[in-house]
Amino acid sequence: MNEYTRREEVRWTLIASLALVLGMAPAVFLLVTAQGALVPDPSALLASKVANDKLQQIHTCVVTADKLPTEIDVFKSASKAAHLDPNSDALAEVTAPNKKKTLANLVKGKLPPKEKEPDAALAWPAAQPSQKLAKSLNPCRSTVDFTVARPETAATWDAIGKATEVLTPGNDKNEQIVAARALLKLLGEAPVDKVVQQVHDAEAELKKTAETATVRAQTAMIREPIAEGIIPRRIAVGVGVGLSVITLLLSYLSVRVASSRRLSTLVPLREAAKTSQPGVHAAALLRLAAQHNGGQPGMVVGAAFGGLFAAALQRSDTDVFIVGVMGGCLLGLVLQWVVRLATGATRWRIRATELAEVEKPAIPIVLVLSGVNPGLEGPFITFFNGLSPPDAAQTVEKLAAQAEEKILAAADAGAAARQQQGMPPPGY
Repeated sequence: MNEYTRREEVRWTLIASLALVLGMAPAVFLLVTAQGALVPDPSALLASKVANDKLQQIHTCVVTADKLPTEIDVFKSASKAAHLDPNSDALAEVTAPNKKKTLANLVKGKLPPKEKEPDAALAWPAAQPSQKLAKSLNPCRSTVDFTVARPETAATWDAIGKATEVLTPGNDKNEQIVAARALLKLLGEAPVDKVVQQVHDAEAELKKTAETATVRAQTAMIREPIAEGIIPRRIAVGVGVGLSVITLLLSYLSVRVASSRRLSTLVPLREAAKTSQPGVHAAALLRLAAQHNGGQPGMVVGAAFGGLFAAALQRSDTDVFIVGVMGGCLLGLVLQWVVRLATGATRWRIRATELAEVEKPAIPIVLVLSGVNPGLEGPFITFFNGLSPPDAAQTVEKLAAQAEEKILAAADAGAAARQQQGMPPPGY
């Protein structure tokens, strides 16, 4: 910065710097404090699903366990009707003691009663439903014992497990009787009611667990980790802020280049203005005043607030922040040039006067400016910039001379009017 820096350039540089701070500070705060979205806890959802699946499984076990005692009672009743003795051997229907007993009865003159043979057609069909239920209930043991441990039911569970291991007989009646007797021996006297009660208690416990897990799954929330974009978050934030700072530096350098150009243009003309070409200095001053300001404050302001808008719009995606900074920079630059074109030559007189205060040209710039009619600054600047330096100098001198003539004519007219009215001249 130097004395040739325009006041408005300094003002806009300060505004751009303030805008950069006001835009980037909250943008960085939003990005740094961003958190992932609240989502249901996957572990709670999984626990709820597992608990409900177990509850459904145990409910099937309850239904099976409730049916098993009834089927065993039916099996036992059918076994009596089928003359099925669980302690006898189906393959030895007639034993040696039976033969001795038969001979003794013959000696006494009595006919021995004929023992009824087991009815395979009645025994095995009655045993099948009990074995089927035992096979369905046996896999429930691990879940039931884990949920409600009951040591007193271990023997019954063992009997149920052994009942599932009894091989299904074919069409041979002896095999059917053997299998039915084995099942009757295992299940006939087993306290199945205790197992049924244990299964019901396990269902009640699992129901409580499932309800608790379901409630927790509905309320338990966790924050998702923020996904990394194309550029890692920290690097992306640094890149966005760095781009904004670079725009400010470029704007500052543009102001400095513009003021240095004014300096290098006007200072060498000071001596020429004092000698043979007094209008050259003032003409250069007018041309410099017609040029736009140095600096790109629109680019800085656009980058700052573009980044802020992007950060507020998408806190979790820092790639959007970089796009917002770059897009805001371009948009701000376009808007700045639109404003410059709309402003046109409205600031030309002020800028020329400001430079004249620094340079003090040989031809007063006020005289030259008074020669340009208000509202015609734009056409005059277009015409003036098209002239060669000597022609521009002559134009400045003519404008100043015309302005002096107008001033003198106005003074003479004022003096004549006072004399006619009998008033003393000014300064009397």
